[in-house]
Amino acid sequence: MAIPDLTKLYTTIHECSENHSITKNHLTQDVVNKYASVKTKFGGTLAQCVNHNASNPGALLPRCADSDCYTVFADFFDAVIRDYHKVTTPKISHPPANFGDLQHLPFGDLSIGNDLVISTRVRLGRTVKGYGFAPVISKEDRIALEQKIVAALKTLPGEFAGDYYSLGNMTKTEYDSLVKDHFLFRDDDSVLRDAGGYRDWPSGRGIFINKKKNFLVWVNEEDHIRIISMQQGGNLAEVYTRLAEAAGYLERQLEFEKDERFGYLTFCPSNLGTTMRASVHAKIPLVSALPNYKQLCEKYHMQSRGTFGEHTATVGGVYDLSNKRRLGLTELEAVTEMAAGVKALLTLEKMMEEYNKNMPASTWAVEPLEYLSKMILDAPDSRCICKKYLTPDTIKQFDGKRTKFGTTLAHMIRNCAYNPRALCPRLGDAECYETFKGHMEHVIRDYHRVQGDKISHPVPTFGDLSKLPFKNLDPSGKLIISTRVRVGRSVQGYQFGTTINKEARVQLEKELADALMGLTGEHAGTYYSLAGMDEATRKQLVEDHFLFKDDDSVLRDAGGYRDWPAGRGIFHNASKTFLCWIGEEDHLRIISMELGGDLAGIYTRLVKGIQAIEQKVKFCHSDNYGYLTCCPSNLGTTMRASVHARVPKLSANKAKFDEVCKKYGIQARGKCPLPLSLLAPMLSAFATFQGVVDWRLGTCAGKMVWK
Repeated sequence: MAIPDLTKLYTTIHECSENHSITKNHLTQDVVNKYASVKTKFGGTLAQCVNHNASNPGALLPRCADSDCYTVFADFFDAVIRDYHKVTTPKISHPPANFGDLQHLPFGDLSIGNDLVISTRVRLGRTVKGYGFAPVISKEDRIALEQKIVAALKTLPGEFAGDYYSLGNMTKTEYDSLVKDHFLFRDDDSVLRDAGGYRDWPSGRGIFINKKKNFLVWVNEEDHIRIISMQQGGNLAEVYTRLAEAAGYLERQLEFEKDERFGYLTFCPSNLGTTMRASVHAKIPLVSALPNYKQLCEKYHMQSRGTFGEHTATVGGVYDLSNKRRLGLTELEAVTEMAAGVKALLTLEKMMEEYNKNMPASTWAVEPLEYLSKMILDAPDSRCICKKYLTPDTIKQFDGKRTKFGTTLAHMIRNCAYNPRALCPRLGDAECYETFKGHMEHVIRDYHRVQGDKISHPVPTFGDLSKLPFKNLDPSGKLIISTRVRVGRSVQGYQFGTTINKEARVQLEKELADALMGLTGEHAGTYYSLAGMDEATRKQLVEDHFLFKDDDSVLRDAGGYRDWPAGRGIFHNASKTFLCWIGEEDHLRIISMELGGDLAGIYTRLVKGIQAIEQKVKFCHSDNYGYLTCCPSNLGTTMRASVHARVPKLSANKAKFDEVCKKYGIQARGKCPLPLSLLAPMLSAFATFQGVVDWRLGTCAGKMVWK
């Protein structure tokens, strides 16, 4: 197959905005200059290794044309391997192969005590010394290699004995049988195709199957050999033992490619090391629906795939769970790690089944309250305020209790359990403040420093906009770069963003978008839904720094990014000084901002916008807590008024700076809320800080902004 030159491939890969591959990260101009005309002893080139990345932006890694590529193109492949396999040591290394004592394995049947494991499979890859990989091997050499491997397979003893079926001369009956058993590999993967994996298809390729159909060997699929052991149920020890014995036998018949640094050498760098992938098909519908399921898998070094493999959907909550690590550990360690991870996920699934058996359809399944509470209480570095008040009596009092929407205290503290830096719980609906009052009042008193016997908040008032006690805070324009005031609002009748379902979220978006599109005058503008947003709009919103993202772990683990990006969007007026976020954390974030220090003008614009929206939408409000929000830190006015100001001399003395901020109830931050494109002409080398009023509950909006 014709391959473009390396320079052209480099340009194609780097100009593709959708390409976020590891290949792209390490295919530098220096690498191209060094290796553009270099070939291995098999004739392999770096262009052959990266060709598929140019035509498949989603492909993560390069492929090796032959085993020599790892040394000939070492500057490139070492960087790729370090990146993918998370190598942090000065040297890349891999231990000698060790399958362990097969009579005394530290794992057994993973399905004991549960009915969740459907099947178990362990496979490994091998390449035979002296032959190029798929992109460079000739048709004649591939056929010769096939014959060599088949000769070794035909000597397998006992339970391994079976039959070989060559793809090139297979009968229709044999073909139909292999398709029915899901044993047949095909030539339908675009990445493998563009990497040269299907050259001369189907010659030199085939499948070996034992009599019980629980042991397979694929010849010249991706690697020269794929050895597979599998069976129904969860007996990992049996499956692993069968594989280990067969691999040992074949290694005595064939000489495999291996390296002291990388272990066994394979076509794809992801398989280096043990080359082993141990997996189960397991039913985990509840665990897999958790907001941080991906992070749970990473915790146990697990990889989760769809029911039918990578890039496929899941059917009936069935996932393919496997070990992720292959390089830097032995075969026994890799499978033991996988067994521990699978057990942890299966145990959690059974716990969640029991805890959520009476869960209403309006919410989502969550881990048991005791389970999450223990995580918080056992975390030495947890900053969560609710940790102080998660007493045994509190847990007993609220365990199993739900709001009318189905929210539990477990939903509320989940973000703190997985994020020790999180200060406050996140609530699932407005009713949580009353249903879990015995816990929430402690949290609210603590965070808002309430001293009196009763928590109270004044009747909402924004003051007389014609007689505000503040104006332009910096008429000279020398110190204040920008000013911003925002509030949050929750709409009556809807769950908060952490528990709301997709249908209700989309309906809420429509209700709010209709209200915003009815605004007039300086507030009139355009609404952009995140779902289905075109690329030009997305780029403009990114440039304006208006686009909110799904990248905060605290909000993610509270459930705030479920069904992303459905039901979410951004509204802004023509002058880009009035902005509304729908479905970010609260139902609605209303923002007024502009360059300079005209706080009165910015505040007035915000208030008039709020009042216009409030004519069409009813917000959640409490006599005790003011406006109700997802995070209790925003209760009361929900307002955050801030300026981005130059204070180089004051901030140089940290103790004095902190003293002044504390005196006036101000938070000092280092980030700017406005577009850098607007700020660039005004920025200087001076230290800049964002001063924010840290006082929301127990005061009216006008007084808060005046302070």
